[in-house]
Amino acid sequence: MRTVLLILAAVLCWAGLGVMGKELYRLGAEPLTVVVLRVGVAAGLLGLVLALVSPASLRVSTRRLPGLAVYGLLGVAVNMACFFYALQHTTVTTAIVIAYAHPAMVVLLARLVFAEPLTKQILGALSLTLAGVFLVAEGYDLSALRLNLPGVGFALANASGIAAFTVLGKRLVKGTDSWTVLMYGLLFGGAVLASVWALRGPVMHPLSAYGWLLILALAVFPSILAYGLYLRALTRLAAGRAAIAATLEPVLASLLAWAILGERVSPPQAAGAALVLVGVLVIRTRRAPSAPPPVQRA
Repeated sequence: MRTVLLILAAVLCWAGLGVMGKELYRLGAEPLTVVVLRVGVAAGLLGLVLALVSPASLRVSTRRLPGLAVYGLLGVAVNMACFFYALQHTTVTTAIVIAYAHPAMVVLLARLVFAEPLTKQILGALSLTLAGVFLVAEGYDLSALRLNLPGVGFALANASGIAAFTVLGKRLVKGTDSWTVLMYGLLFGGAVLASVWALRGPVMHPLSAYGWLLILALAVFPSILAYGLYLRALTRLAAGRAAIAATLEPVLASLLAWAILGERVSPPQAAGAALVLVGVLVIRTRRAPSAPPPVQRA
C-alpha cells in the first residue's frame, strides 16, 4: 500500500507541470530558461535540506560518481531538455504520444538488466496504458500530428531519457539513498543544461514575484517531490511496473487542465483515461521480489 501511495503522490506532483509551465509561458518566460531555473533551484533546495537534515547523505563514494553523472546527463538533462526541443519541431500531441513509449522501453530494459519477467499481466497492462495515453493525448486527431525527423528524434530522445531515469535510478538506489541519487542527478544534469543555455546565449526576461513563485513550485513539486518519491518507490517496486503506473500522469494532467484552465475533455480522452486506469489496476503494484537467499553449503 505504501508503494502505491508513493507512485500516486509522484504522479500527482508531475501532473501540475503542464499547468505551471503554461502559466510561465503566458508571463513571457522562455522554455529552456525555465528548465534551467527549475533544475538549478531544485538542486539548491534539495542540497540545503539534505545538508541540514542528513549531512552524511551528501557524501558518496568516488566510484559512484560516474554512474551518477551519467544518470544526471540522461535521466535529467536529456529527459527535460529534449521534450522542449521536440516541441520546437512538432506538436504537443506528437511529442506526448512518442514520449510515452518510455514504459515499453523500461519493460524491455528491465528484462535485460534486472531479469524482470515479461508476463501476460505486464504486457496486457502495457498495451492498455499505451492505448489510453494515445487517446488522452488525442493522437487519433491527424491534424494535431506533425511527423518530421527532428521532432520525432527529440521526442524519442525524451522517451529514452525518461526510461534512463527509471532503469538507472533502479540500479543506483540499491547502493545509495534515493534522495542522494536525485540530488546528484539534479546537480550533474543541471550543470549540463546550464552549459547548453550559456553556450546558446542566455535568454532571461524579468520575472514577477508570481513568476518566481511558479519557478519555486516547479522545483519543489514536479522536480524534488515527484522524482524523489518515484525513486523511493523504485526501491520497493519493479521498474516495469513503476513505469506503467506513471502513465497516470497525462491523465491527471488533463484533469487539472480541465479543472484549472478550462480545457475540454473529449469522449475519446475520457475513454483513454479509463484504459490507463484499468491498465494500472491490472499490474496491482506489488513489491518487487527480493533476491533469493544464498545457498548454504555444507
